[in-house]
Amino acid sequence: MKQPWRFLACVVVFVVLAWYVGAMFDFLPFFADDLTVRAVGFATLILSIVIAGCTILILKKGE
Repeated sequence: MKQPWRFLACVVVFVVLAWYVGAMFDFLPFFADDLTVRAVGFATLILSIVIAGCTILILKKGE
């Protein structure tokens, strides 16, 4: 993988974009009144970053 930071940034952007599209259908993870929904939204972002980071490390090991 030649540009790992670009891949990681794209993952974050696409997760936030998915949240925006979800907001159009009345799902707002960070702006919700329910703390459980906020926690799930934040966990989604953290897990996406971790999965992308692990993918970068695995692909670098293979090169």
